[in-house]
Amino acid sequence: MTAREGKDVSETGEPVEGSSARAADTPAARPTDHPAYRCVVLGHAVSHGSASLSTGSLSTDSLSADSSNGEPLISHDPHALAAALASATGSADRVLQNESSESPPRPARLWLAEACVLPASCADSAAPSASSSTDASSRRSMRDLQAAVDNADTPVSSAKTRRRQQREAESHLARLLLGELAAAQGIQLALADWSPRGQAPHHPALPAGFHVSIAHRHGHVLVGLATAPLGLDLEYRNPRHIHDLDARIAMLPTDARERLAEISHLSETERLDGFYREWVRYEAEIKT
Repeated sequence: MTAREGKDVSETGEPVEGSSARAADTPAARPTDHPAYRCVVLGHAVSHGSASLSTGSLSTDSLSADSSNGEPLISHDPHALAAALASATGSADRVLQNESSESPPRPARLWLAEACVLPASCADSAAPSASSSTDASSRRSMRDLQAAVDNADTPVSSAKTRRRQQREAESHLARLLLGELAAAQGIQLALADWSPRGQAPHHPALPAGFHVSIAHRHGHVLVGLATAPLGLDLEYRNPRHIHDLDARIAMLPTDARERLAEISHLSETERLDGFYREWVRYEAEIKT
């Protein structure tokens, strides 16, 4: 959810799972049992006047118009945007703007990969899998980390350690996936040379004109490679946030609060849905 790894607004005040307040025979709901929210911002985001695209509005004409106007593209369906951009360019090759060319610039390109640290950690059926080769490579590389993350015998007192291990595994998987995406475009990014966890993803071998972004939550990882400034965010709904929804909305920028004010007459569940859509957009904009 957060643009800076380590900040964890959504878990503030959360009760520890496994608390005695829950009946022993009641299975604990996993965070990933709830709907996931994604957002992508392609191009430098501006809070006011940004082009926000729904899945149904992704067309070659709209993408070309937004690119020529210099406005960022914002979508809550990153994979649909990536597919539309690929269709608009008419080629699977890399697309870098040729400043010496008199032809108008073509839409940017966006490549995405999405996977989970552990197969059981992502229950979101809408989450597309990474390519089979990427997925297999990731599984091999994550084997040594899985035992530390998926340890059923970890006591509740070690919850912080377990969360740290999971975030480390998520960060590692994200960099593996970015390496796979780059390799498919003929770019070799050595795993050891990535910036460390806790910093914005950066690699010294990434060519000029290419940008990367990482989002991960509860073992679920989404990464992107693009030919324009890129921001991604991912979050899962927490039903408990209904109880302090107004306080969470107050954390958003003015334009997001104004959009949410327009749906204030809707049910609490619909307002919570609107909040998460605005939050992932806000965080993705910060990352561009």
